[in-house]
Amino acid sequence: MKPIAKLTIAGAVAAIVLSTLGAGAFDFPQDLPARKPGLWESVTTGMQGPLQIEHVKRYCLDLRSDRALHESYVLGRELSVIYEDVGCEQPKLALSANVMSGEMICRTNSAEDAETAGKDFRWTATFKGDTEVVIEEQNEARDILFSGEDHFVERQRWMGECPADQKPGDMLEISVKTNGVETYKKPPSNILEGLVIKRKLIKEAKEINERLGPL
Repeated sequence: MKPIAKLTIAGAVAAIVLSTLGAGAFDFPQDLPARKPGLWESVTTGMQGPLQIEHVKRYCLDLRSDRALHESYVLGRELSVIYEDVGCEQPKLALSANVMSGEMICRTNSAEDAETAGKDFRWTATFKGDTEVVIEEQNEARDILFSGEDHFVERQRWMGECPADQKPGDMLEISVKTNGVETYKKPPSNILEGLVIKRKLIKEAKEINERLGPL
C-alpha cells in the first residue's frame, strides 16, 4: 500500500461554495426525513480501535445544510482511507420506515493485498421525529493501517433556534476527548464549505492513485 501525502487547498473556499456544491454525490432516498431547522447538538461516543472517543459538536441546520450533512458523513469515511490507496464503491443507501441504512465497501488497489483488504463501513440512522436522530456505526478494517473494528453511537438532538451569530451550516466543536483526555478542537467551520473541501480532496486523491497505479 503506497502512502500519499495529504493535499492542501489554497484560496478562499467560501466564495466558491454556491457554484461548486451542485447535486449531491450519492443517491439518498428521496423521502429521507429532514431534521428540524435550528440548532442541533451531536454527541458521539464509542471505540476507534483501542481508543475511547467522545466528541460533542453543535451546528445550525436548514434544509440544504441538513442534506449536506448526510453527504459529508459519507465523504468523511471515504476520505479516512483514500490516502492508503483504498478505493470505495458507491454506498448502498436504503430507507425502511424511520431508519436509513448505509453500507460502503472500500478495498485496496494493491496487487499484493488480499481481496478482502480494506475497510467496510456500515451504519444506521434512526429518525425519532424531526428533533432526534441516533446514528450507529460499525466498521471493520483489514490489512491496512489502523486495522481493527470501530463502533460509534452518535446522538443528535434539536436544541432550539440558531444563535444570531450563526448561519445555516455553521459548526462548532464543543469537546473532543480521547481516552477521557481533552484533545485538539478544530476552529469553527461550515458544513457546506467543508463539503466542497472533502469533494476536492477525494477527487485529487483519486487522480493521484490512478496516476501512480496499484502497487
